[in-house]
Amino acid sequence: MPDTPYDLTEKEVVVLHLLARGHDVKSAAVELGLSVHTVHERLREARRKTGASSSRGAARLLTEAAAPNFSGPPKSGVPMVPIVDHASAQPRHGASDGPRFWGRWGAPVMISAMTTVAILAVAHIGSGSATKPVDAPHVVSTRPAAVSVVPAGPVSLTVTFDRPMRHASYSFVYASPDTYPECGDNMPVQSADGRTFTLACSVRSGQRYEVLLNSSAYRNFMSEDGVPATPYRLKFRAR
Repeated sequence: MPDTPYDLTEKEVVVLHLLARGHDVKSAAVELGLSVHTVHERLREARRKTGASSSRGAARLLTEAAAPNFSGPPKSGVPMVPIVDHASAQPRHGASDGPRFWGRWGAPVMISAMTTVAILAVAHIGSGSATKPVDAPHVVSTRPAAVSVVPAGPVSLTVTFDRPMRHASYSFVYASPDTYPECGDNMPVQSADGRTFTLACSVRSGQRYEVLLNSSAYRNFMSEDGVPATPYRLKFRAR
């Protein structure tokens, strides 16, 4: 494998990429067929080498080093699925769209993309018509609300869908590392009815933010029967 940023090993890079796509530690472990302990060890080494204070921070540094011009979202996630150490996916906060920001480390993204294609294919076949649109879940509300202005400091990034969603599957995706809230290693919390996901983050005064809830590449927000939610772009700013 070619030299990697921060002298990270290939195994450490793969785990960080899963976080950037929205996976959390548990979903990354499942995706890679590893124990949670092993994933934590790789993340610990990645934090040491990058000097990051959190695993998601290390994933962000890798993203910036591997693709400085990256302008699309990550998993999430966790494959999208959902980069939140899930999400967005997911991401998976782990959560990107645009040019494959994995560059030469694109295998995990390809696996996620192939899974999504398979899910969509099954949905269409089951509908009995290749032209019949899939009844995809959609966002009904967010907090902060779109284009709203919020106080600087802690913020609960919340999204509610029109129906119950798959458990622990989400894609909070970067539009750009510079416009994504600081969420540390926090993981989204799903409501009892399965419709709402809440991620604890913080925002800085005067900053504009943009978060993709699913994207064309990362679609781990999905209904209980596996249909990905329609991508939603949330923009807001801190006063």
